[in-house]
Amino acid sequence: MKKNFFRKIIQISANGKIILIGAIMGCNHDIDQTRPPNILFCLTDDQSWTHTSIKDSHALKTPAFDRVAKEGVLFNNAYVSCPSCAPSRASIITGQYIYRLEEGGLLFGALPDKYKAFPMILRENGFHVGYTNKGYEPANQNIKGYYGNEVMGEPYNVPLTNAPEGIREIDYAAGFQKFLLDRKDDQPFFFWFGCFEPHRKYGDSLWVTAGISPELIKVPGFLPDVSIIREDMADYYYEIQWFDQQLQKMLEILEKTGELDNTIIIVTADNGMPFPRAKATLYEYGTHVPLAIRWGNTIKSKREVDDFIKNTDLAPTILDALNIQIPEEMNGKSFLDILLSEKEGMVDPDRNTTVTAYERHLYSRPGGLPYPIRAIRKDNWVYIKNFEPDRWPMGSPDFKAPFVGVYGDMDNSPSKTFMMENKNHPDYSQLFNLAFLKRPGDELYNIESDPYQLQNRASDPEYQNIKNELEQALKAYLENTNDPRMANESPWDNYPFYHGNYTERFNKPVEERDTVINGVLQ
Repeated sequence: MKKNFFRKIIQISANGKIILIGAIMGCNHDIDQTRPPNILFCLTDDQSWTHTSIKDSHALKTPAFDRVAKEGVLFNNAYVSCPSCAPSRASIITGQYIYRLEEGGLLFGALPDKYKAFPMILRENGFHVGYTNKGYEPANQNIKGYYGNEVMGEPYNVPLTNAPEGIREIDYAAGFQKFLLDRKDDQPFFFWFGCFEPHRKYGDSLWVTAGISPELIKVPGFLPDVSIIREDMADYYYEIQWFDQQLQKMLEILEKTGELDNTIIIVTADNGMPFPRAKATLYEYGTHVPLAIRWGNTIKSKREVDDFIKNTDLAPTILDALNIQIPEEMNGKSFLDILLSEKEGMVDPDRNTTVTAYERHLYSRPGGLPYPIRAIRKDNWVYIKNFEPDRWPMGSPDFKAPFVGVYGDMDNSPSKTFMMENKNHPDYSQLFNLAFLKRPGDELYNIESDPYQLQNRASDPEYQNIKNELEQALKAYLENTNDPRMANESPWDNYPFYHGNYTERFNKPVEERDTVINGVLQ
């Protein structure tokens, strides 16, 4: 039951001291805020929800994540707004869907600073704000009127010597420790741990020295179950474990400074695993990510919650927990009530739905055109709308994108290479087709009976009522949240790809943007 209490209103003075400036009577959760909590926000780069040892203990060990989950709340249905890193991060910091953020909804785009970002709101409210490694990027950092990484506060990037191959040469935990030393006495803090791992490129078989057993790995059903893909996943597991080791060091630092129980620790990912039919798609392994939150004794521990949580919900929840007014423009919804509840399973029956969106990842199609998709999941059903089914969803097979090459929206990897080289093999051709080739305008899947989304039911007469219901629900949600696609508009066609000489191409008509020699953009 909610209790009436005096909600204390605080502000931080110039010397970092907390001053009680008033109190208001309200009906809310009983939170002791004589001193506001700190925030440690930990974000992996490319990790699907099932890849933690609390969910898959056979081959993967993530004791730090598991600790946060067991001493706090594990959210089983956490989703990103977009399965591409910079747009996803833009959604996190603004609490808004990518289609509401103009160029900020694209990789190598730019986020206009007219959109309120919660790290800056925290800084305005007296918090010590900083980050390590990856803030809001990759995006243009140098245009007036747009955010750069300064939106995350001050950078704390301590060099890491002798980093293993494929590991970013930054000592994340040392950066966090330096950040804490720079704050004023008793000043609350917000720190963004933007880990690079498990983003590709990976080291060569580091899983061997880490003792990871490829034979114990459960290969998702949309990938061929062969040794080269098992070993590729083992390298991915190695980098998840690297992140977890850094998280463990940060937890130990918080314990030593006495700040652990007064810190809201959020651990999640910006999108799913960098494998075919995962990252840069609206399938489950692209949008469904891990999420665990710990907050000392303020929340009940050892809980698993099934409510659908979107990463647009994180900003309003953080502000709500701090008694800071949530900007009206944020269309995410605070789940503080769920966090503070003692219930498990589905706490709020209305949170049984989530919407995801995607426009452009890399410059992977002629003219840099996007591949627009929207999806809705309700209970165990997922409906996906591909707005331009005549385009190649993962990039054109004869058009080499920057950094990657053909099928440019799919990260290069041993798994990708194997599937391309075996596209005509009778055992793997259907999986290749699903991952690489064009898709129908409508897709419908039952996650319970078809967890890897291999059987599209959109044209099955038996499921037309479900498809129609979800299609209408998606349309209504997108209209209510002002998606330009609902007005048949596509501003993303002309938003620049901010990288080198690709930027200027968008000053020309689509058909005049590309000079291609032997399939390679010049």
